[in-house]
Amino acid sequence: MSAFLEEMEESGIRTAVVMGRYAPQHDGIVLNDDIAELIQTYPDRFVGFGSVNVANPHAAMDEVDRCWRIGFKGIAMDNPWSDPPLYNDDPKLSAIYEKCQELGLIVALTCSIYLGPDMTYSMPVHVQRVAERFPGLRIVVVHAAWPWVLPMCGVALKCTNVYLVPDFYGYLPNIPGAHHYVEAANSYLSYRLLFGTSYPVRPLGMSVKQFKQLPFGSEQVLARCLGENAARLLGLSR
Repeated sequence: MSAFLEEMEESGIRTAVVMGRYAPQHDGIVLNDDIAELIQTYPDRFVGFGSVNVANPHAAMDEVDRCWRIGFKGIAMDNPWSDPPLYNDDPKLSAIYEKCQELGLIVALTCSIYLGPDMTYSMPVHVQRVAERFPGLRIVVVHAAWPWVLPMCGVALKCTNVYLVPDFYGYLPNIPGAHHYVEAANSYLSYRLLFGTSYPVRPLGMSVKQFKQLPFGSEQVLARCLGENAARLLGLSR
C-alpha cells in the first residue's frame, strides 16, 4: 500500500475509488470486508463501493444494506459475469436497484465487450431501461459500454442520471470511437464524464497524462472530468 500511495502522490491523485467485485467465473471476488478495511485505514485517500452476488437476490439485498451501514458510496455490479449471466435490465435485479435508489447508493455497472457470453450484454439499451425505470438512481457505466460508443452517448443524453467512465477506452491511442466521449463531454456530458485509471491494467501516471492530452474544449471541462464531477457525485469536498 505504501508503494501505491506513493504512485498516487506522483500522479497527483488525492482520492481513489476502490470497488468490490463478485465475478467468480471470470475476474474473481474482491471482498467487501477488504474494501471496508482499506477505507477505514485510509479514510482520506479511498472511497469504497461494495459488491453483491446477484445470483442470490435475497442475500444481495442484505449485503446492500450492510454496505450502506459500512459507509460505502455505492454498489458495483458485474451482472454479465454472474452465474448465470444476466443482462443489466434483468427483472431479477430490480429489487437491488430499487434498494440502492432508496438508500441513495450509486450503482456502478461494468459494461464493455469483455463482459458476458457475447457483446449483446454490453449494449447500452439495457442501461437505458434501468435508468428510465429508476430515475432517482445514479448509474455509473464503467468502461462506458465500449464499443457501443455512440449508442451509449445517446443513452447519456436522454438519461441524465447516467454517468460515463470510459477509462482506457477513452484515452488509449487509436481506440475506435473514443473521440465521441470527448465530443459529448464538450457538450451535454460536461458534468457527467468521469476519469478512471483502469488500474492495475496501466500505471496511474500514464493514465492521467493521456487523459489530459484529450481535446477537451477548455481547461474548465478538463477539470470537471478529471475530478470535479466525481467529487460532486460522491459528495466529497475539494
